[in-house]
Amino acid sequence: MPIEAPSSLTIADEMRSLARQLDSASHREKGVLIEQAMQHYGWSRAKVYSQLKAIGWTSGRKVRADRGTTSQNMEALAMVSSFERLGIRKNGKATMKTPLATSILAQNGFDIAVSNSRINTLMRDRQMHLAAQKLATPSQRMRSLHPNHVHQVDPSLCLVYYLPNGEQRIIRDDEFYKNKLESLAKVEFKVWRYVLTDHYSASIIVKYYQAKGETQANLYDFLLYCWSKKDGTLLHGVPRLLIWDKGSANSAGAIKNALRSLDVQQIPHTAGNARAKGGVENGNNLVETLFESRLRLEPVNNVDELNLAAEHWYNAYNANAIPGYDSRLKRKHMAEPMARYGLWQMIRKEQLRILPDIEVCRQLLSGTDVERKVMQDLTVSFKNPVTKQRQYYDLRHIPGIHIGQIVKVSPMVYGAGNVIVSFSNYLGEETSQIVQPITGDAISGFADTAAVFGESFKSQPDTVVEQASKAADQLAYPGMSAEQIEAAKRSNKVPFNGRINAHSHLADVQAPAFIERPGEMLNVPNRLQIEVKPLSNIEAKVKLRNLLGRTLTAEESENLKVWYPEGILEDQLQEAVLALEGKLETAPKLVAVK
Repeated sequence: MPIEAPSSLTIADEMRSLARQLDSASHREKGVLIEQAMQHYGWSRAKVYSQLKAIGWTSGRKVRADRGTTSQNMEALAMVSSFERLGIRKNGKATMKTPLATSILAQNGFDIAVSNSRINTLMRDRQMHLAAQKLATPSQRMRSLHPNHVHQVDPSLCLVYYLPNGEQRIIRDDEFYKNKLESLAKVEFKVWRYVLTDHYSASIIVKYYQAKGETQANLYDFLLYCWSKKDGTLLHGVPRLLIWDKGSANSAGAIKNALRSLDVQQIPHTAGNARAKGGVENGNNLVETLFESRLRLEPVNNVDELNLAAEHWYNAYNANAIPGYDSRLKRKHMAEPMARYGLWQMIRKEQLRILPDIEVCRQLLSGTDVERKVMQDLTVSFKNPVTKQRQYYDLRHIPGIHIGQIVKVSPMVYGAGNVIVSFSNYLGEETSQIVQPITGDAISGFADTAAVFGESFKSQPDTVVEQASKAADQLAYPGMSAEQIEAAKRSNKVPFNGRINAHSHLADVQAPAFIERPGEMLNVPNRLQIEVKPLSNIEAKVKLRNLLGRTLTAEESENLKVWYPEGILEDQLQEAVLALEGKLETAPKLVAVK
């Protein structure tokens, strides 16, 4: 049956007419109607059915019970997807297609049971096909809480450079990308663009440096430039968080220490993940297209003039003051667009942290952590470069601190002398805490936290060393209090309830049989005879007087000369006393003194 429809009818009307005919036709007639529609429109059978489905018509056929299933092995399908993903270049070009992937897999023992077109359909149904693999991973929307909550910074190479004579040159895009390395090699001192974006207000600050490459000094100088108060620039102050390039963070150890002293949390974004710093990436693009594009029309002579022009531009851009150009910030949920400086100006007093003196900030960059030894009262001393005074810090509240421990101390700019104390445990895990200085009486010099006689007595908390000591004592003397343990130690009570066999087991030790080694007899000389000298006459009389309690008579002195013609020896004094007192039955035996 031919399909007749006026030319003025739309495709949808014609499809509705065809649908009515199909509903009343037999099975054979339906096939003929579909064939006629295919010839009339030049469509495929699938296209005709797709148009009929679009107007709500269905054939009424029962869905196959095995719909959605396949005989193709899923492991081989996953391998095809993996092959194709590995073949995607950085520029998005696909170098591995399904026919080549299935050919390689078939030669490696994988079962390819369906055609390549069916493989593509199966992968498309499962979002494993090339088009899905090329899509970017879903992004997460991020928000900041207030102005100066989050700053993002990024250095990048600028296409502007200056010849030694001061002439400005701009590398053209075609020569830059055609032979990038060779083009850059011709330029010794390149111009680097540093861009900072306040995430909340999207305010931009840019500054240029002429250097051979990125340097810590230039990056830190740029941060101080952005955070300091400048005439004509509304944005200033130290942020709470800084998001920066991971490569810059890894090579900027001194800056990280300075940022820590400024109480700025650092978040390096993953290399190659531009979306992690989308705000500053967009800022770089704005600088290139809205400022640097002007330099072709009005060149400047050097980097100083370039920075002056850049400062005029970003202040006008942030304030929406560029004539004939709307630079207001537009976000999805904003009631109406707003100037970036207007949004930044909503910052509250407690959110605006003023940058300290520039010289102090530069000292923070050159300074390093100072090592200090924990003293007997669990404190350390440190001369703060901000307060210019030596202050003391109580560490008793920090877990793991003990007497004699070495800790690292670094100053903090904010907090009236606060410092960061850090140390590592035996596993190499670092602990860091912010500690306030101990306050005291300026007249007496006593700390405010010290105990007062007659009012309070404060004991220090147990350190890890003391905790370990008490645990060891409890093990040796179970069930005892600290006082009982001390008493047990004083009374030499056997620890461990006498259960430990410390040496008696050695009696049962079976020592190995050792071969007896021969030796030589030692030739010992005769023992020396020590000559003992007798006491002099005066020495003997003095000692005897002390023993007798009186002086000797003339007769007793003569008797001594008879008894001891060679003089009295030290060990003969008692014998002489007995003889002088008449208690010795016989006269002293004369002994020759040799």
